[in-house]
Amino acid sequence: MREVLRGYASSPLGQARIGSLAPSTDQDWIEHQQQLTSEIREFRRVGGHFDFSGLLDINKLVEKSRIGGATLETTEIRDVIQVVDRAAEWRGISFSPPAAMKAEWKAVAQLSAGISDFADFLHAFRNKILPDGTLDDRASSELARIRREMEKQRRLIQQSLQGYLRRLAEGGAAQDELITIRGERFVIPVKIEQKRRVQGVVHGASSSGQTVFVEPLETIEQNNELVRLLDEEQAEIHRILLEMTRRIGEHADAIAAAVETLSELELQFAKARFAEDYSCIPVQLHADEKN
Repeated sequence: MREVLRGYASSPLGQARIGSLAPSTDQDWIEHQQQLTSEIREFRRVGGHFDFSGLLDINKLVEKSRIGGATLETTEIRDVIQVVDRAAEWRGISFSPPAAMKAEWKAVAQLSAGISDFADFLHAFRNKILPDGTLDDRASSELARIRREMEKQRRLIQQSLQGYLRRLAEGGAAQDELITIRGERFVIPVKIEQKRRVQGVVHGASSSGQTVFVEPLETIEQNNELVRLLDEEQAEIHRILLEMTRRIGEHADAIAAAVETLSELELQFAKARFAEDYSCIPVQLHADEKN
């Protein structure tokens, strides 16, 4: 039965909740579960919808955020924010259920009360992490400044190397008129037999051995400056992630409660869909049937 019901859940969070179900003889719990499902069925009957897809069990990440000095990766922070954002979305729905509903929105409203107001929390993260899990330039003014400097420095290096390549190409020393990167440093391809004509640092050779990649002396300082900026960027990213992780840790209890509520809600949505497909009705329990 659990396996059938799992097929109605669209997220790992809800599937895990369904997988943990166990039989019970607690009449109060049974009646409360039936009430929750009945209210969700009514919500769906009038066109109510909620998307649980992609929600992950973030409890381990939240626990890690409680540790002083711990740092979550950007993709992990993105996953946490996705769950919290979805919880905030449901909180709004719970306060204003569809007016066409005929049944009282009582058990679900009580369950949804476990979701805190995350407006300020979410605002602190808005537009700071891109969908691919990298930090947006807007994550901090310092990060934006460093990345502007990096882009400027890259253009300067490329301009220097393009001029250098043109001169080499005229003499037949350059293998190709292109610029590449080796070990975070811009280099140019030079024919192996012509490498003595190019003063600089060799950063490896092609797989055929016919080409070496050289960093000309005239761009070494420019490349050094770019590497310095890359180090600055990594330091600023670490600082931002540390701050974001700390903020998650400060709201760990509220986030954990929201995760629990969402997992229970998806269970109820799965039960509601199952009940609709199989034309189920709530069973009526009497006191003498309690055991």
